[in-house]
Order: sequence, then C-alpha cells, then structure tokens
Amino acid sequence: MSSTTHTRPPGSGSREGEPGEEGRAELPSLAPWEEPASPAVPEPAPGQVLALVQEGRAAATEAERALVAGKLNQALDALAAGRGSREAADLLHQLLESGQLAGLEEAGGRTCRAAAIEALTKFGFPYALEVRPEDLAWLRDETGDAQVSPWAPTMAGTVLVAGIVAQWVLPSLMGEPLRGSVLPLTLLMGLMLMTLVPGVLGPERSASKRAGLLGLLVLSLVQLYLGVFGGYYGALSGVAGLLAWLLLMLPRR
Repeated sequence: MSSTTHTRPPGSGSREGEPGEEGRAELPSLAPWEEPASPAVPEPAPGQVLALVQEGRAAATEAERALVAGKLNQALDALAAGRGSREAADLLHQLLESGQLAGLEEAGGRTCRAAAIEALTKFGFPYALEVRPEDLAWLRDETGDAQVSPWAPTMAGTVLVAGIVAQWVLPSLMGEPLRGSVLPLTLLMGLMLMTLVPGVLGPERSASKRAGLLGLLVLSLVQLYLGVFGGYYGALSGVAGLLAWLLLMLPRR
C-alpha cells in the first residue's frame, strides 16, 4: 500500500484578507468596554519644577515656551495629585508670589499660574487656606467661575458661623442647659467648619469641592436629626449647615 501525503501550499493556511496564526496571536484582546490603563505620573521633585520654570522663561520662541509650559503644567498636576506637603506648598507659594509663572501658557490656553493655584487648593486643609485672595479671584476669572454668585460663599460662611454661635448662646439666654453630651455636638460643629473650607475654596467641579459639599450636607443632617429626635441640641446648627450648603449649590447666573 502506498500512502499519499498531502502538502498544503505555502500561504494557504488562511483565507485571503485574514491574518494567519502568528498575526492573530499579536492582535490585542481588549474588550470594547475596557480602556488601557494610563501610566501614573510620578510626583516631580522641586528641583525639576524649578528647572522647567527657568527653561520656559529662557525659551527663545513662543512655540518653545508653550511646549515647556505644557510640561510644567503636567508636573504641577502630578504635584497636585500627591498628598500635599509643606515643601510642595512652599514651592508653589514661591512661584506665585515671585511672578515667575507670568507669561507661561501652554498651547491649549491653560496658564501655569492657574495650574499652580489649582494644585494648592487640591492639597486641602491647611494648605488651601493659605491661597491668597487675589490668586483665587484671578483663578475664578481665568476659569469662568466668576459667573457663580459672588456673594454665595460669604453668605454661606456667615450663616453657618451664626447658626453655630446661636446654638450655644440661645439656650444660655433662655436659662436652659444643653441636652445630652457636649462633646458630640462640638465635634460635629468642628467638622462642619472644616468641610466648609474645600466647599468654598475648591475649584468648580473638583473632587475636593464635591467632597466638602457632601460632608457639609451629611453633617448638617446628622445635627438636625440629633436636635429633633436624639435628645441633643443641634437643630439650629443643622439648619444653618443646610442653608449654607444650599447657598453653595446655587446655579450659575
């Protein structure tokens, strides 16, 4: 008996227009809903940030300056993504107060001064409290946040502080002792004041601002519940917190 061996012609392993086994092995297997993970940008050292500032100021052309400004903004964003530190905050204060960021703007129109101010506000407490009022006003004008009612943050802070003071003073004036333990009420009021800071100073649509507003709402509801159903004083400060939250949530003009 003779056996016949069939040899497949070269290149006949796949139909025309279809990749072979090697080609199929090299194709990525990402599902439509999967997104490639973006590499994390490491936090830059202060020396790297200062070097980019000097490079941008020494650029010979506007195109070169815009290119360096884009790299500097990426470094400042990476700095803001960190946990915040005294060293990083002092570096940003130095850059803002010295005016070294003036004229540095990337091709997309975002200035390095805006990136530095946003980084400071994202550091949270206590560094966000150190931002100069003129820098905050400039940032609101730059990003369009000036369309928000300008009196809302001031009114929100005034209402909250007035409600807290009234919560302690009114019972004394009426000759009534505070119901329940004083410690929980004091703790809740302190936390409300802390959440007011990012709620007022945080950039619009930022994570810090949303977290501050959410914390203010939750703490106000807790105090209102304790004041009505929990046997504590706290209804006045709870209502004041809700009013402050509503003022900060006012829509744009």
